[in-house]
Amino acid sequence: MFVYMSLHYPKEEYKTQLRDSMERFKKSLENCDGFIEGYTLVDEKTGLFVRMIKWKSKNHMKKNVHLGIETIKNDNYEKWELKPPHTFYLND
Repeated sequence: MFVYMSLHYPKEEYKTQLRDSMERFKKSLENCDGFIEGYTLVDEKTGLFVRMIKWKSKNHMKKNVHLGIETIKNDNYEKWELKPPHTFYLND
């Protein structure tokens, strides 16, 4: 299993737009070969958003992630976030 995870730092006034974008990203991947599950989570203490997508392998992610990127390519993450997200590529 391979997990793509990112931590996002939303500006208060753009939380809805950012979360909607993250959900669209996940939904665009749900029917892809190798997709296991995905979540958009909010940390109740810090307000950080966590995007987590589980794949059967890193190769499955590489083959399909362009679909998610295409879905959100016009979204304004630079405006919506305090700073760039931290991204993790996690292997089991």
